Amino acid sequence: MKSIVIERAGGTEVLKVREMPDLAPRYGEMIVDVAYAGVGLVDILIRKGGFTELFPFPVIPGLEVSGFVRSIGDGVEGFRIGQPVASMKLLELGGYATQARVTPQLTVPLDSLEGDLDMAEAAASIVNLTTAYFAVKQVNRIRQGDTVLVHAAAGGLGSFLGQIAKRFGAGKVLGTVGSPDKIKLAAPLGYDELLLRSDFVSEVKRIAGVQGVDAVFDPVGGETRARSLELLRPLGQIVALGNASGGELAHQSNEIWLGNQSIAGFNLGAYAMYDPVGVGQAAREALQLLASREVRSEVHGIYPMEDASEAHRLLESGQTTGKLVLQMG
Repeated sequence: MKSIVIERAGGTEVLKVREMPDLAPRYGEMIVDVAYAGVGLVDILIRKGGFTELFPFPVIPGLEVSGFVRSIGDGVEGFRIGQPVASMKLLELGGYATQARVTPQLTVPLDSLEGDLDMAEAAASIVNLTTAYFAVKQVNRIRQGDTVLVHAAAGGLGSFLGQIAKRFGAGKVLGTVGSPDKIKLAAPLGYDELLLRSDFVSEVKRIAGVQGVDAVFDPVGGETRARSLELLRPLGQIVALGNASGGELAHQSNEIWLGNQSIAGFNLGAYAMYDPVGVGQAAREALQLLASREVRSEVHGIYPMEDASEAHRLLESGQTTGKLVLQMG
C-alpha cells in the first residue's frame, strides 16, 4: 500500500509518499481500501509537531476516510467485503493511505443510508458533521427558538454548525468569519447574518439586543472566546470546540458563576474513547441528514494523494471554505 508519512515536524515538504506493507485486520478490526481521506486543521498541527505526545513520529495523518471493506477481522459483525463505508480514525490516525485500519463502532455503512451520499462527501464530512451534530444536540441541547452564534462559520466545522443548529430548532443563527471574502463563501450555509470576527461583539449586540445569545459554538478560542462571554444571556452556554487561534485564556469562575453562564468543552476524539458506540450512532444519524439533503456539505477541492502538500498549503492560507479531500485510490 501507499501512505503519506511524516517523519519529523516541519512544513509541507515533510509529507512523503511511501510504499508500506499491506495491512491485515486484528481482532475486532477491519481493513478498508481507502478512496478518499479528509484533510483538516489537526493534520497540519500534527505535521508541525503539535501532538507528538499522542502521535509520535513517524506518523500517517488523517482522521477520516471513505472506501470499501477489504478484509474483516474476527469478532466483527454486520459488515461485508466490498461494502462502501465511511470511518473516523480518531484514536490512531492513518487516513492518508490507500489502506486503513478501522474499528466497526466508528464506521458507517454508506449503503445503509437512505438517499445518495458521494464518497468524497462522506470522507469530507464525517468528523466535522458528527462533531456539529453532537455539540448542538447532546452538549448544548439546543431549544426551539434559541439565538446562536457560531465562530469560524466558513470552516469545515462551521459549515455544519449553523445548519445543524437550524435543523434542531434555532430561531436565529449568526456566524463570524475572518475576512470579507468569507462572508460570500459562508452565505449558503444556513446563517441568518454573517459578521466579521474583528467587530463581532458590537454587531451581535446590535442584532441580538441587550438579551444576548443563548449559545456560542467556538472552534477559535483565545480572545474570541473571552469576548463571547459578554454576549451570553443568563443560563447561556459557550461550547468550546477547538483552539485554532492558539491563544489560551483563563476564565474566572466567579465571573461565570455571577453571570449565570457556562462553558462546556467537546472533543470528538476524546469522547470516542469513552463512548465509541454513542459516537458511531451520532455519525450514522448525522450522515443520514447529509444523504437525505437536510444539510449540505462544502467540498472545496479534491486532490490526488501526491498533492497532499498543496492541500495543506491551501488550508493554511485561510482561503478555503468547507473541507479539502485527498483521493487515495
